[in-house]
Amino acid sequence: MKEKKTKQKISLIKTYPVPYTLKNKKVNISISTDEPSKYSEEYLINQAFKFHSQGNISEASKYYQHFINQGFINSHVLSNYGNILKDLGNLDEAEILTRNAIKIKPDNAIAHYNLGGILIAKDKLKEAEVSTQKAIELKPDYIKAHYNLGNIYLALGQLEKAEMSTRKAIQYKSNYAEAYFHLSLIQLLQGNYTSGLENYEYRFKQTKPILPHAYTKLNRVRDGKFHKEKDLLILSEQGLGDTIQFMRYIPYLKKQGFNITFCAQEKLHSLIKESKIDQNPLLPDQANKVLNGEWIQLLSLPRYLKINPGNPIINEPYIFSSHTLINKWRDILCMEKRPIIGINWQGNSNAEQGTILSERSFVLETFSIIASDNNIKFLSLQKGFGSEQLKECSFKNKFVESQKHIDSIWDFHENAAIIENCDLIITCDTSIAHLAGGMGKSTWTLLNYCPEWRWGMEGEKTFWYPSMRLFRQKERNNWNEVMMRVSSEIKKEIKKITI
Repeated sequence: MKEKKTKQKISLIKTYPVPYTLKNKKVNISISTDEPSKYSEEYLINQAFKFHSQGNISEASKYYQHFINQGFINSHVLSNYGNILKDLGNLDEAEILTRNAIKIKPDNAIAHYNLGGILIAKDKLKEAEVSTQKAIELKPDYIKAHYNLGNIYLALGQLEKAEMSTRKAIQYKSNYAEAYFHLSLIQLLQGNYTSGLENYEYRFKQTKPILPHAYTKLNRVRDGKFHKEKDLLILSEQGLGDTIQFMRYIPYLKKQGFNITFCAQEKLHSLIKESKIDQNPLLPDQANKVLNGEWIQLLSLPRYLKINPGNPIINEPYIFSSHTLINKWRDILCMEKRPIIGINWQGNSNAEQGTILSERSFVLETFSIIASDNNIKFLSLQKGFGSEQLKECSFKNKFVESQKHIDSIWDFHENAAIIENCDLIITCDTSIAHLAGGMGKSTWTLLNYCPEWRWGMEGEKTFWYPSMRLFRQKERNNWNEVMMRVSSEIKKEIKKITI
């Protein structure tokens, strides 16, 4: 965003209509004629910049579109409007506008930076790298450009370059919380859990902080030490998979003598109770009424417990379903041809948008490679978004007869019983991976080229779940190659299952 003071003069370039077409309808700005001299082009542009800086995108867009309709073209106007269109998802139009901004003013560092952001959104990372580097060349202290370059290198799996660019952003802005949080992800992927977990705490301090699921008036644990003489309220945060993975430490802390109250997503309560994580988990509204003790966010526990690959503390099974449900599903699935492979292919689409998680999912049809090469039965564990792909699946005949019944079950406790009756789980990086892994179930997790921090960058094993095997992309976005390796390994697994 280009920031301008209203008194600063902005030169306008009068041109013929620019060689591109926007889908936006023409917008007429109603301007009072009481003071016509007040409404010069300079004034109108400054009004557009003011609305944009205030976050009033609707009003700013009217002004930007007005300039384009009138043929008054300014590099910063085009670049700013392109940035708005990018945020609205109109990436092709945004790119056209921004490239024209650069043609008008090749030394417009902001336009090069904005173009880099558009190209990131279009997954053209190599081009984004070039544009962002150009912005830095024009403006060496461009903090956001250094930060974005770090994001690009992280997505490309170039961790050393990612760290260097991120540290450069911090060098220019020592309190840059977003950069410290980004640095934590890089450090954790590198296996540096001491510094990584320390910097992971910056998630609270970002402009858009990662907040717990409840808002308590209690004091937060801050000094790096738990106090046994005080009650401890642990609040869940982020996704269901995060809660499932890190709730393992609650029974451990209870055994250490801590009096713990646990607040978690309601969807997990029956699973939490059956697994003896906590017999009385709270809803957020209930947690807000807790009056005594201190609180801490769930994903801060690894830092305080000094968790690292050599010190997992808890890596044996800690999630369980009831014998009643396990037997129920054993009876339902007993007539199915074996082996039964539980599959999951899509994470939470809302959590994936514009984040490092955006590449973790794939389409159901990718499993057709396994279906055609192996004599197996599939059992879909997919819920919500992505499950509609079952209707058009080319291997519908490969799913268990009770699939429609399974699709209707959203309770994690019962899904755990279903998983218990599968021979193998194959999933992308979602809550199912953590659920099956936490049960000690044989689980194959398929990871994108640069996965989330908890999986590291190398190896087939993970200290989080000894029963889990990791299959990593060798090339960005190439899931077919991963699935071909999986299919080959399933042949070996079938022999073990059927012996």
